[in-house]
Amino acid sequence: MDSTRLSRPLAIALSFMAIIWVSPFLWLFTNAFDPSANGVLRVPSSLGFDNFVEAISGNAGRQFMNSLFLAAGTATLTVIVAAAAAYPLSRMNIPGKNTFLWLLVLLRMLPSTGVIVPLYFTAQSAGLLNTMGIILALTILNLPFTLLLLKNFFDTVPIELEEAAFVDGASLWQIIVQVVSPMSRAGIAVVWFFTFTGAWNEFLLPLIFSRTEAGFPMSVGLYAAFGQNGAVDYGFLAAFSILYAAPAVGVYFLLRRNMNTGFAGVGVKG
Repeated sequence: MDSTRLSRPLAIALSFMAIIWVSPFLWLFTNAFDPSANGVLRVPSSLGFDNFVEAISGNAGRQFMNSLFLAAGTATLTVIVAAAAAYPLSRMNIPGKNTFLWLLVLLRMLPSTGVIVPLYFTAQSAGLLNTMGIILALTILNLPFTLLLLKNFFDTVPIELEEAAFVDGASLWQIIVQVVSPMSRAGIAVVWFFTFTGAWNEFLLPLIFSRTEAGFPMSVGLYAAFGQNGAVDYGFLAAFSILYAAPAVGVYFLLRRNMNTGFAGVGVKG
């Protein structure tokens, strides 16, 4: 059969799929820049940034800062705690280490909804029904995965380099900061990025832990904005959605160089 007869239907099918895939993004951008957006995919009669101004002011702007603090705080705290635990697991011959690591894998499979009740009452009794409580809860939930990843990234660092630094008089802290951390930079970037995006997109914990609308992150604010005051502001929602997606995309491009080689240490090792 002539290849052109096959390629034409295939090109039509791929074009149709591309239109379906692009249409939601086209709707999003046209409504975001349309001051009189009504939720219909159309060519705007005029373009403006009014919707974006509204999306970064008032409660919406505060929610953006809440999300940024929540995601960056969770990612940083998780990496620090996980690295402090992963390095001894990587370098010390601890009995039952492999069993412990596989148990961590099983713990990672637990959904957050399965532990939300004890987390909530623990936070309530400790007075942590706030952003800091959310950061601590997300850190606890992320630790099994990040600890496992960082342990295996540390495994890829040749121990001979650490021994040479020790012979030269370097302390343990200097070895970790000047030898291990730079060589594990890719792994730390991967872990930080995935923890950041996970915390940025978290919805359930902020919804339950946050007590006021001013304390909501963008994930909850976007949900609350639907039907607010009995109407849907499509322009505001579209602009809000674009701003909501921007930080995760921006962080990815900032860390992309490190993340390209960041999966070399993934896997459970002895």
